[in-house]
Amino acid sequence: MKGVYKIGRLGGIDISIHWTFFFLISWMVLVNYLSDFTIESIIWSVILFVSILLSILAHEFGHAVVARYFGVQASGIILMPIGAVASVPSLPKNPRKELLIMLAGPFTNLIISALLLLFIDPYRAYWNEAENIGVVNPADFLFQLQVINLSLAIFNLIPAFPLDGGRILRNLLAIKMNIVKATHITGVISMVIGYAMVAWGIIIARPLLLLAGVFIIFAASAEKYYLQLKTMAYGLTLLDVVMHEYSGLNADASVNEVAFMLTNNHSKYFVVMEEGKPVGTINRMKIIKSIAEKNYDLKIKDLMKKNLEYLDADMKVENVIEKLAGREDRLYPVMQKNQFAGVVNFRYIIEYLLIHSSSTKEYDRIKSFAGVA
Repeated sequence: MKGVYKIGRLGGIDISIHWTFFFLISWMVLVNYLSDFTIESIIWSVILFVSILLSILAHEFGHAVVARYFGVQASGIILMPIGAVASVPSLPKNPRKELLIMLAGPFTNLIISALLLLFIDPYRAYWNEAENIGVVNPADFLFQLQVINLSLAIFNLIPAFPLDGGRILRNLLAIKMNIVKATHITGVISMVIGYAMVAWGIIIARPLLLLAGVFIIFAASAEKYYLQLKTMAYGLTLLDVVMHEYSGLNADASVNEVAFMLTNNHSKYFVVMEEGKPVGTINRMKIIKSIAEKNYDLKIKDLMKKNLEYLDADMKVENVIEKLAGREDRLYPVMQKNQFAGVVNFRYIIEYLLIHSSSTKEYDRIKSFAGVA
């Protein structure tokens, strides 16, 4: 997914934040600015913001823990203002297990809401003062946190992508039809819900509702996009699309020794090799910067990005295509039985599909993905 920024790693799962999350930050800043704007209110708003992050993380780790119980490892979590998305390469084929994984997130928030009830006394109504969410004080902090967790649980059960309710609806429809048609129908329903939320948000002057509607509209479009790609790549493994010829640099070479390559090779990324194995990647701009700073004797291995993520040659393309699409030019080494087979990235896969679909009805669709006129 584009517009995503990694902020950390927890329990072997990458934690990233989507750019739309900054709308929530802006909202909280604006609400504080229009209120008393005291130091105390700002401090409590920051505490609430961190608590929202933790509540969303708890929601997604609910999915991840149940998925892991069924033998599926989540590779990443993307935080968004209306929740988050856990990247699960392939869900179990058993509908019951899929349903339990999807319900685990909302159930986690419901548990948190129930536990917070034990500490809220007296319990007072807040439903008609939703515009106050963002300005917090010690007296209503726990109440707001309880409302937020309850809202996360209920909101995520709305039958629209990328919410849990949308995926539940798609899987229920898939019992009676193929997954492509089920996704299309769910996508249409998602768009209707999204536009309805935008309209209602404008009518009742609720910016967060409007933002949620806009997000659902974009997410529904993205879901359709990735499903089309997965459908076209169905049955392919990474070994089928791997590039055996790639731009490689010797880890022990100096900046001065590889400088000449940049005039004849315009690759954005290079694979750094040592004793026939990939040990890192390097962006060409790092080399150019070193040249500009006259650091000619620096070794490539001292500049490269070392935390390489290896992909197995037998992995299904459909299971990793969303991951690769997040950074279209990034190179991933592909290993086959512990031997280096080549590299792959999102653009290589699109090119493969273009070449092998030139005489099929899918060609025009793939061209649009590749940005080819």
